[in-house]
Amino acid sequence: MEKTGSGYIELKVKSFEPVMVAPSLPSPKTILPLSSIDNLPLLRGNIFNSLLVYNAHHSISADPAKIIREALSKVLVYYFPFAGRLRSKENGEVEVECTGEGAVFVEAMADNSLSELGDFDDGNPSFQQLLFSLPLSTTPIENFHLLVVQVTRFTCGGFVVGVSFHHSICDGGGACQFLKGLAEMVRGEIKPSLEPIWNRELWKPEDPIKLQFYHFESIMESTHNLHQPPIIDESVQASLVIKYDVIKCIKKYFMEESKDFFSTFEVVSALAWKARTKALKISSYENVKLLFAMDMRRSVDLPLPQGYYGNAIGMGCAIDIAQDLTNGSLLRATKIIKRSKSSLNDAYLKPNIATCSCTSNMHVKQDNLLALSDWRRLGFHEVDFGWGDAKNVSSLLPMEKGLAMPDYFIFVESPKHMPDGIKILMCMPMSIVKAFETEMESMTREYMDRKV
Repeated sequence: MEKTGSGYIELKVKSFEPVMVAPSLPSPKTILPLSSIDNLPLLRGNIFNSLLVYNAHHSISADPAKIIREALSKVLVYYFPFAGRLRSKENGEVEVECTGEGAVFVEAMADNSLSELGDFDDGNPSFQQLLFSLPLSTTPIENFHLLVVQVTRFTCGGFVVGVSFHHSICDGGGACQFLKGLAEMVRGEIKPSLEPIWNRELWKPEDPIKLQFYHFESIMESTHNLHQPPIIDESVQASLVIKYDVIKCIKKYFMEESKDFFSTFEVVSALAWKARTKALKISSYENVKLLFAMDMRRSVDLPLPQGYYGNAIGMGCAIDIAQDLTNGSLLRATKIIKRSKSSLNDAYLKPNIATCSCTSNMHVKQDNLLALSDWRRLGFHEVDFGWGDAKNVSSLLPMEKGLAMPDYFIFVESPKHMPDGIKILMCMPMSIVKAFETEMESMTREYMDRKV
């Protein structure tokens, strides 16, 4: 075990050649349309990755790579679009050509024990070996794999399942639905318990407007900067855990102060937004924006059948003036986020009521923008390949020219060996990580001290 010059543990992985895993039975050769949301530029040019970590089990001797590969061919019978490719249309949009070519599968072996590598949250560059990938910026969309699965075994008997999904095919909820179906096939089920539904025509052209996807323009501007030198310094991935007893304490005081209920998501998002704004020392009168994806399956009564695995998300937006956010109370910031969530729901349920686009669509500097996603209820931790639930779930942010997407947070459940809470996976400039952690500790301690 060696450390690199930057202090990272060097992970040494030997990967076999990628293979194409086709559906085990003939699949339809057809062209499938994508919804208007699936076809948004940011989604059709993006992938999202996850690492699911599993400990060894003393009573299981099976080779996880072998049985997951076999199950992949079986589950692709039901999720056959993942075995196809995207193709461009004349209007610039894309559709799925169901070719049956298959998904990419990679088997790999690591020379390390899982215990040596922590929770895979520190952005160690060598972790990129845990998931095969093609470069986003130089790979034609027609050549891009819609699904990649890599199983890496470790010397301790544990293993990591790395998965990569093309965002035009599914969102996080759809990805989890697929993974649970794959796990069921590994455990010997004949078919997934939840039937996958395509039906992308259920999304109407006006839906992106209702769901405020014009906010994606801000994220796209941030993403484009990956091809330029970073503004402050190199972005790194880090993590911290907010314990549930701390969150419960804050929510209790909020209820006493405002007689209103606030969700865990609203409270933790407010903490992160305030702490990051303070850590960056953003100029007092500049606008700061928080963008967050919302699973609309849970928020509104959409005409989507159970089993639909396409993108069903909306984009919430909270905006404030930097000095008001940093000098104001945590309760005030939480109320802003709560109102922005309500605004998104109203935009869909009451499309004739105008939202305040004059402020919510306001552009801000890249440094003043924070985007986040909440993965806690998607179910990644519950994917059981026979070794039990995942010990830990982490994100492997796509890298471009050695840089990950800046200013992006993900909420996941804390690892099993840690106290119950929310783990925040953070991608931010290296220079502010310590200041951010200090601000988070200061704000949470304020409420815990009141408890005493």
